Amino acid sequence: MEENPHARLQRHIDEVNKAFAEAASVMSDLQRDLDAQQAAREVLLEQAGEQQRLLEVNEVQAEKIRQILVGETKATIRAERRQQWLFFALGALVSIPIGIAINLLVP
Repeated sequence: MEENPHARLQRHIDEVNKAFAEAASVMSDLQRDLDAQQAAREVLLEQAGEQQRLLEVNEVQAEKIRQILVGETKATIRAERRQQWLFFALGALVSIPIGIAINLLVP
């Protein structure tokens, strides 16, 4: 039994319409996925930019901290040297009179 040409044509048209509808649905899904990926990419780029700015700020702060520590270290070294000279001078000032007193008191 042969199919009526009109029915066969209608069936082909229906199949083509169905294929176009499925293609449109797939295209819509692909567009949504692409839009989601684009949004995620933009968020990642913004985060990368923010991380770069934070890194630059941290480098500046690290340099300032290093300068402060170096300055404090130099100040500490100077203070320790002054203290060492003070102890030396006090030791000399105390030991000389004691040495003289011992020489005078011991026959």
